[in-house]
Amino acid sequence: MVPLTFARELVKRLSAILPEGYAARADGDTIHVDTPDGPGASTSVGHLDPAEAEAEDYADAAWNVLSMAQDVVSESTAEPWPAPVGAGADLPDPGTRADGRMIRLWFGAEEAPVLSLPPITLEH
Repeated sequence: MVPLTFARELVKRLSAILPEGYAARADGDTIHVDTPDGPGASTSVGHLDPAEAEAEDYADAAWNVLSMAQDVVSESTAEPWPAPVGAGADLPDPGTRADGRMIRLWFGAEEAPVLSLPPITLEH
């Protein structure tokens, strides 16, 4: 999968879960997460070479994007995002895993995620 397509797929999934007023957008192979007040942060997936990158490389890049989005929302609201479940629970860490040509995405424990995103299937 080319980085531009992967960036767009990640943005689709982020856009569905970000709190109201936050926006994810792709500018080429760079993913931006904006706050209601303006720019937040961005990261690129342009380092992924479709001829050489393994599924695990895409999973690592997706983890970076999820972590960046979590940082933007949590820092701008001064509240943990996504919200932990239960009193005294820790901030749910982002998680990604390559499962064949599919990249699975979630926050929290893989076996009981606080928030799951639809997987991304890598093109051949």
